[in-house]
Amino acid sequence: MGLYKEPFGVKLDFESGVIENAKKLVRKLSDMKGYYVDVEAYEALLKENPVVYEVYAIEQEEKDGDLNFATTVLHPGKVGNEFFMTKGHYHAKADRAEVYFALKGKGGMLLQTPEGEARWVPMEPGTIVYVPPYWAHRTVNTGHEPFIFLALYPADAGHDYGTIKEKGFSKIVVEKDGEVVIEDNPRWAE
Repeated sequence: MGLYKEPFGVKLDFESGVIENAKKLVRKLSDMKGYYVDVEAYEALLKENPVVYEVYAIEQEEKDGDLNFATTVLHPGKVGNEFFMTKGHYHAKADRAEVYFALKGKGGMLLQTPEGEARWVPMEPGTIVYVPPYWAHRTVNTGHEPFIFLALYPADAGHDYGTIKEKGFSKIVVEKDGEVVIEDNPRWAE
């Protein structure tokens, strides 16, 4: 049986978003320096340094043909009027796609091409989002409870966070008069 990888099953708690035996990553606000437009609001909230999101990942060796999966628990909150979000990334192997499945809460996915052409896909439980190759993607919690989703992606896709850290997204997701609004990012760098 040494030729084949062993199949396995793990439990996912739909209420908490936790996958048993998964590797856990915690991103606090202090890990998100430079990602939010309102620097003063960021600095003020940094005193509390809340957890913005947690990731529970089951990862395979980075080889062609295998799959990774992970859940993310994206907490509710805002920096100024900009909703809590994940850092967002391209794939290191840019021609790799990804699928997201919303489990709980309310939010959406902001996607963009390398040239900055952006799309917004609202998400609620049961929404499946296909992220095509070459598109950066970031999830945003627009609700008042944790936004939990499952992601499935090729094990060799890798993550390119550096490009987003340097250039950002061309759009931001904010609350205006109680509504979710997608607007131009004043700090977008082409």
